[in-house]
Amino acid sequence: MININNAVQFQHLIWDRVMKHASVVVDATCGNGHDLLYLTERAKKGCHLYGIDIQMKAINSSQELLQSNDIAEDVSLTFIHDSHDHALANQLKDEIIDLMIFNLGYLPGGDHQVITKPHQTIDAIKEGLEKLSKSGVITIVAYPGTTEGAEEMQIVKSYLSDLEQKLYNVCHWYPMNQINNPPELFILQKR
Repeated sequence: MININNAVQFQHLIWDRVMKHASVVVDATCGNGHDLLYLTERAKKGCHLYGIDIQMKAINSSQELLQSNDIAEDVSLTFIHDSHDHALANQLKDEIIDLMIFNLGYLPGGDHQVITKPHQTIDAIKEGLEKLSKSGVITIVAYPGTTEGAEEMQIVKSYLSDLEQKLYNVCHWYPMNQINNPPELFILQKR
């Protein structure tokens, strides 16, 4: 049973449903690889997963984690060392994406000065929306517990609030009775 007060765990309910049919999945902020591992373990035959991160330390950690686990041979992985906005615009320019995930903020165990930037995150979301399959999903976990995280979350929320309802379903999930500004989840689905 998942903890429904945890945004990272709660989004697994969405991912599990999408992964049953997903052909292309993008972890736009692969970090230490835990989300990517979760997704590869649920990937269908022939699924291609991309792990993107601006920090080589994150790419290396993700690769080590996935190599230490048994990943199905019929699932393919590509790691991209770049910012998520550039990677989506350049290396994934021709992909149709079924699921794209973001875990904003800084690399756990890494340099807290290296964080996702609101303008790059918005550009990456825009790129992702253009590549999203019909009924494709984007999940974004934002961390309002720091000044920078709260600012990025507000900018993302403002952008998502203005997306055209005829084209996208957009939801905002957050724990209501928790202290210390816990992570919040945004879910987008192409109509």
